[in-house]
Amino acid sequence: MTTGLWDRETFAEKLRAIGVHAYHDKHPFHVMMNEGQLSPEALRGWVANRFYYQRNIPIKDAAILSNCPVRDVRRIWVHRILDHDGVEHPAGRSSCDAGDHGLAGARHSTEGGIEAWLRLGEACGLSRHELLEDRHLLPGVRFAVDAYVNFARAQPWPIAIASSLTELFAPDLMTTRLAAFEKFYRWIDPGGLDYFRRRVRQARRDSDEALAISLEHCNTLELQREAVRALGFKCDVLWAMLDAIHHAYGGSKAAAPKMGTTTIPNSAEPRLAEGVRLQTDPVTGKSVLLYPEGIVELNETAHEILARCDGRTLAEIVHALAEEYDAEIDALAADVRDTLSDLRRRKLVELG
Repeated sequence: MTTGLWDRETFAEKLRAIGVHAYHDKHPFHVMMNEGQLSPEALRGWVANRFYYQRNIPIKDAAILSNCPVRDVRRIWVHRILDHDGVEHPAGRSSCDAGDHGLAGARHSTEGGIEAWLRLGEACGLSRHELLEDRHLLPGVRFAVDAYVNFARAQPWPIAIASSLTELFAPDLMTTRLAAFEKFYRWIDPGGLDYFRRRVRQARRDSDEALAISLEHCNTLELQREAVRALGFKCDVLWAMLDAIHHAYGGSKAAAPKMGTTTIPNSAEPRLAEGVRLQTDPVTGKSVLLYPEGIVELNETAHEILARCDGRTLAEIVHALAEEYDAEIDALAADVRDTLSDLRRRKLVELG
């Protein structure tokens, strides 16, 4: 029976092998996402639920820091919190001034990953309030994410760090995901995909850091074995999240349920609800819906649909869009229904 330490190459190989078999890019829902098979409703469901994970990442990393007595490790790890929470520069200073004082270094933006994900949600047709208030959060997703945060709090810090090594597999995933979104989900405002673009670079840096720390500080065979098990646990967390989302939304364009809405018939005459106005924001130049409680920024698809809600039936709107954009009518009808159903659920659209 082996009792000595694995050498660094063997340890690293065992960690990487976990991703080959258990990383969530192999989950059926994720496969459908990358193949362009998700309906807008299913994709919004994924974005809304994944946001709960995103907002808990800095909490998980803060738990690791609180348990770690090694200053050099803390100095490496702390940037992860700023990467997700963002950096608030003192009033009266430019970002360059702040960097000169060591607050943000050479950073060009104060925006963090959480803010970038909120913009992704808006690009998909979800409001910031919906995401921040967890309106669409599934119990299974909450349970899985909370379990991960509690794991980071309770485990020895080298084991908690090892659990984050799913980042070893993230750069390839982010590259593939970005290409899939740009190819198959063009109804999403491309500006909302910034989170994926930046994570390709960040994940490589983060995984290199975490792997180096794990190889150095998991310095007994038991710690090495626990590190491998921790990475497997993290893969289970990600897989369990997708299980819950897949069960709730089905995924495919034919199977996805609507968030509390019913199918809109072809004969319906959608119109803006009372007090709601469609106009162009004078500052950003983007299309928005104004209503008494606030404002909703629209992507191009939603604008084109609402601009035709002028007494025409849903069938007439779909036909007009199909003619103008030379689109496949069945897929277009599904997108129009999804968009109008979402706006109807928010009480921004009524049916005549």
